[in-house]
Amino acid sequence: MQAMAATPDNVIAFPLHRRRRIRSCPHCGRRDDVWLIGRILWAFCKTHSVRWVVADYHDASRATVNRAELKEGLEFLSKFAEVSR
Repeated sequence: MQAMAATPDNVIAFPLHRRRRIRSCPHCGRRDDVWLIGRILWAFCKTHSVRWVVADYHDASRATVNRAELKEGLEFLSKFAEVSR
């Protein structure tokens, strides 16, 4: 039995920096609202029950996170399917 190579030499990495950002619902092109949860800004479409990341604020510290708002936001957005770019 022959072992498989850990990393094939014919694989080209996908250029992640060139991916198109999602700015609106992929179904209808709209956005109902945005919600800041922790350091991530989420947008969502109630009609199609989808959510996507608008921005990631890397500089947000634990001191700036309101736990009550975090819990409320997580519970609300958990009803939506996440779409990514």
